[in-house]
Amino acid sequence: MKEIVKNTKQQFFAYRNGIVADHLRKAGDPHKVIFGLNLPQIMQIGAMLGKNKDLATAFWTDENGCRESRLLAPMLMPGEEFTIDEALQWCQSVECIEVADVLCHRLLRNTSYANQLAQNLMASSNVMMQYLALRLWANRLAIGKVADKAELWQIAQQYACNDALASVVSVIKDYCETE
Repeated sequence: MKEIVKNTKQQFFAYRNGIVADHLRKAGDPHKVIFGLNLPQIMQIGAMLGKNKDLATAFWTDENGCRESRLLAPMLMPGEEFTIDEALQWCQSVECIEVADVLCHRLLRNTSYANQLAQNLMASSNVMMQYLALRLWANRLAIGKVADKAELWQIAQQYACNDALASVVSVIKDYCETE
């Protein structure tokens, strides 16, 4: 496992983009290590590695705080092996919007417990947890897995005045209006 992680990080280094990495740092990206890979590059690496819970966990818990490790982990995690408790733990450790978006889109939206997870996250007073809940619902709207759009829109409207959540509320509004 350690060898696979090491080899993957060497790939990150080979694909590194200093301009993107510098831009992300200046924009306030919280990760200690930023190689500057774009999502298609990370997805390509993920496709080569395949689904593997232990590997996904190793990248998610990367002690070096590597941006690309955090973005890769949800792509590697087999959804059917990922419990709601593990999902809550991952959500609680999300450090930025980019990671939240990838986590919801690449992993959480297809889990059997996605709606329950979103409700649990929305009950939090933490803005990042609320963002994750709304982003998860937006992702489920996109794939037709939200039964009651009107109810979801009522929930989302309560957060429209929060600057940190306004963008995802707008996405939900767009999906709810395209009926």
